[in-house]
Amino acid sequence: MTSSFPLLNLPPEAILHVLKSMDYGEIVILSLLSERAKQSVESVNLYSRGSSAVLSDLFRLIMNFDKKQVELTFTMDEIRENRTNDFSSVPKNIELITYNNTAETVELCIKGLNLRKWINHLKAIFHFSELYCLQFDENASLFDIKELRTMFNSYYQLCILSDNGSDVKSILENIPTRRLFFENDVFNRLENPYQVLIQNYDELAIGPELESPNSLELDDLLMTNSKAIKIFDSNWAEKELNRFLKHWMKGSNPRMERLSIYFFPQETLNNSKILKGIKGMEVPVEHMRWFKSYDEVVEPVTGGYDFYRCDGTKATIAIRAHDLNMVEMYVWYPHCVGEAEEMGN
Repeated sequence: MTSSFPLLNLPPEAILHVLKSMDYGEIVILSLLSERAKQSVESVNLYSRGSSAVLSDLFRLIMNFDKKQVELTFTMDEIRENRTNDFSSVPKNIELITYNNTAETVELCIKGLNLRKWINHLKAIFHFSELYCLQFDENASLFDIKELRTMFNSYYQLCILSDNGSDVKSILENIPTRRLFFENDVFNRLENPYQVLIQNYDELAIGPELESPNSLELDDLLMTNSKAIKIFDSNWAEKELNRFLKHWMKGSNPRMERLSIYFFPQETLNNSKILKGIKGMEVPVEHMRWFKSYDEVVEPVTGGYDFYRCDGTKATIAIRAHDLNMVEMYVWYPHCVGEAEEMGN
């Protein structure tokens, strides 16, 4: 025999104690029972430290907490013609997965709540308004682009991982961002890649494609106007990197503050070929400086090779060859010089 227990009739301190012992599936379900239940859940102050939305055939909302990750997957009606748009549609299935060393899956059977209301509800009970990442994957065109801009009007980074069924040009026109991440194959198929490269992004990253090198060429990099540039799986030779450094010394890429190049698997990079003809000074490996990125993140820089641009601006190139070949370049503008005390702020 079972009996119900009037949880919300308890004193506020007792309600809070019980709610803190519940798992996320129970908390979500409880929050939907009534406005009072929702307010009680909000009082627990479960703050999502970083949330991402993934758009594809499914809709996924991923929320990170101090010790757990919670992922809600919404399966929409398979027949597109049966719905006017996805955000006013009621999900066909809802699955909640909690990651904490092991994955625990719960299917939520809640009828009548459309996707828009779901998203707004989760934002309220988990206290977040900005997404860390808004990600477009396969068949993201099922979602109305203008509704997306309204629904997710604040996000840290835009990721485009597939153009299968997506209009990338429309995404870039309607979903403005300061930080853009492309998969390499998506970048390759852009109608006009130079219109992307010349934009004043804070950060532009072009990610790897399975078992294929990045197609970005030296002339592409010279046109890139972002503060932070990340290139994954480059197949450049040392002489191409050397040419870029010499172009930078003459004045190219004036907005660039940080360059990261991760090389496609190859033999260890030859430092002397990269630095050929570049006057500068090697920095002892035990010497540590602090670099402040555009987003105020401060990190240590050890060793490297200092050299200068024609206007006197100093830069450091650090060539790493541990688990993978990579090159980091730091440009020491006055606002990029950090202090050790700023680490972790």
